[in-house]
Amino acid sequence: MTKDDVITALLQKLEAKIAVTKSALAESSESASGDETKSEGKYDTRAIEAAYLAEAQAEQLALAEESLVTFKRFDPRAYEISDEVGPGALVEVDQEGEICFYLLAPTAGGLMTEYLGCDVTVITPDSRLYQELSERKMGDELESPPLMVTGLE
Repeated sequence: MTKDDVITALLQKLEAKIAVTKSALAESSESASGDETKSEGKYDTRAIEAAYLAEAQAEQLALAEESLVTFKRFDPRAYEISDEVGPGALVEVDQEGEICFYLLAPTAGGLMTEYLGCDVTVITPDSRLYQELSERKMGDELESPPLMVTGLE
């Protein structure tokens, strides 16, 4: 498995997330305007609550679709083991005895998949961990969170 395989798996997860969000949005939109949420009194707010939910889901869908477009254009460079960590790097770390990976990407922060039997988490430039890992080299250690850079791709 390569970094490209990781990116492909993450794209599939983003597409699945969009499909689920579209389905949920359709349901909540129908609830907001359907007969089952028709007000039964002045204190009955089911329709209003369903409308708020639909609006929030529409915002989440727009963000996820924007993230997918950005991620599809994402073309990270290959890193050598002696390079400094930078944008697009797949970084292997030993975090308190557990091996895990972080992909430094422009979007989709928090999205996860597996690589070589370990978790890969996407981190973005606005995260503190992304900033802490940037320009580190193999063997460098961080105090918070406690981890050591053990690989780079």
